[in-house]
Amino acid sequence: MLIALGSYHTFLVIASFVLLVLLKQKQGAVFAGTTAAFFLLANFYFSYLIEWDSGNLYRYFIWLLHDVIWMGTIAYLGLKDKVSWRQSVLGQLFCIPIIGLNAFRAMDMGFNSFNFSLAPYQFIYPVFETAIVALCWLPIFVYLKNKLFAKPQTA
Repeated sequence: MLIALGSYHTFLVIASFVLLVLLKQKQGAVFAGTTAAFFLLANFYFSYLIEWDSGNLYRYFIWLLHDVIWMGTIAYLGLKDKVSWRQSVLGQLFCIPIIGLNAFRAMDMGFNSFNFSLAPYQFIYPVFETAIVALCWLPIFVYLKNKLFAKPQTA
């Protein structure tokens, strides 16, 4: 389920990037483009990683590193005013539970075989990944709200 959801998320993030470029929303497009690049990279190496990591342990450390690099990139872009600071902070806050889950899952898979982390991983991970995807669409909704529901200025 997570694999199929991940590919839908990638499609939605790419679609938001294209729309933001067309709407000339630079900060939102940079955030969505960066996120799309990381999603595409993850989709590219996913099958190779699964094939290589037959012990189901190292993949969680690699995904954890992937998410930390995404957080660092978004933080850097936020500090340089390339993305909205709200998107930057919210994206990082949404990514923290994902990083924690990957670390917990790696420890669970490495030190015992009870699989305590399976249920939280399958529930919490998609929720926060969906929140990151929604964050890519947020500038589009704000733009549409401002265009469609803006009160006319009378002089």
